[in-house]
Amino acid sequence: MDGCSVPVALRGQRRRRDARGAGGRGPANRLDDPQTRTPVNNRSDLSALKARALKALDGLDAEARDLALRIHAHPETGFEEHQAVAWITEMLEGHGLAVERGIAEIPTAIAARARGAAPGPTVGLIAEYDALAGLGHACGHNLMGAGMAAAAVALRAVMPELRGSVVYSGTPAEEGGGGKILMLERGAFAGVDAALQYHAGPDTSVATGCLAVQTVQFRFSGRPAHAAAAPWKGANALDGVLVTFTAVNALRQQIRPDARIHGIITDGGQAVNIIPERAAAEFGVRSTDGAYVRELMGRVEACARAAAGASGTAVAVSHGLFHDSLKYVPALAGVVRQNAKTLGFDMAEKLVGASTDLGNLSQAVPTVSYTLPTCPPGVGMHTREALDAGASELGLRGMINDARVMVTTAIDLLASPEILETVRAEFRGGNSTGF
Repeated sequence: MDGCSVPVALRGQRRRRDARGAGGRGPANRLDDPQTRTPVNNRSDLSALKARALKALDGLDAEARDLALRIHAHPETGFEEHQAVAWITEMLEGHGLAVERGIAEIPTAIAARARGAAPGPTVGLIAEYDALAGLGHACGHNLMGAGMAAAAVALRAVMPELRGSVVYSGTPAEEGGGGKILMLERGAFAGVDAALQYHAGPDTSVATGCLAVQTVQFRFSGRPAHAAAAPWKGANALDGVLVTFTAVNALRQQIRPDARIHGIITDGGQAVNIIPERAAAEFGVRSTDGAYVRELMGRVEACARAAAGASGTAVAVSHGLFHDSLKYVPALAGVVRQNAKTLGFDMAEKLVGASTDLGNLSQAVPTVSYTLPTCPPGVGMHTREALDAGASELGLRGMINDARVMVTTAIDLLASPEILETVRAEFRGGNSTGF
């Protein structure tokens, strides 16, 4: 989970359209294909419905585990998740869900819809399946893609007794590519009333927020000269980079405690005996407050422009996609926490100290992200230990537990209009980041 990265070629084409997919029930479900019944309308019916959905999920345990392990063994980075999408599609279609590919004109974005007995709200299951470059599935996205597919299939088994629909949204390139941002801009989540996601991790928690982030790239251009014979004839592009770092280091003392500015030199010159004609750096600016990220970005850019003036060089500036903070909706989190408690898990509230493109979705649609343990205590994401956990018994068991909470939460939202209305009202009431 981290949105900090360089721009992507897919960030254009911001056409607004509903690209969630036609969905439908397709061929017969191997688990259950009940006839259309009257939608559930009382608490005893709701408990029985949840029990049937969880039984259907239990029947998918082996299939979901196998899928998660195959994705784990075949890691694919952002926008290249073709095999993972093929395997997930095979599972969904095998259980009667029609899958639409190429959502929002992104080849590895998919959607599969299960419709209820009557029109009603739409609950989105927001899945991920991309891996980290050079490290593989050390953020547990294999568990998300596979477990949420199982949740979608289990929910399909009981949708004839509910109003509305459930849509499995397969979102590529969370690790820096901003797949959800592109999908949101192009209308892929239009009509979704609430979005549910779980994430791998060591905790039993619901996320109260995350860090917004913006990346910026500075490319300095100078004038080459012999570094020993005539350095005064050159304009040192590397000096521009180094003065930028000095200015940013001074700026850090004046920023809020929740903010972070971190950077690297991506080009430090071409040879030690040449005054560098070109040099480059990249910075990430983060905060729990998206508006403050934008404010700080202006100040970091001012550091670079001042450094260019001081070094006699020119600087070109470019930006990555803006990843917003997670908007916390306590009423929606409460539904998740209550279902988790019923299943034996006591969820705490926790701020996530990383960034994700789910934040952008959460600013447009009531969204919740939660975690049940898929890693040993203390294991951080993006580590070798997290990579191993993604194929372990703990990870696979945690995936199914996460899916159980997702299934029961989706049923509550579809069956209880008053719950969803409370969620909507709270969402409209303001931007909460858990502070």
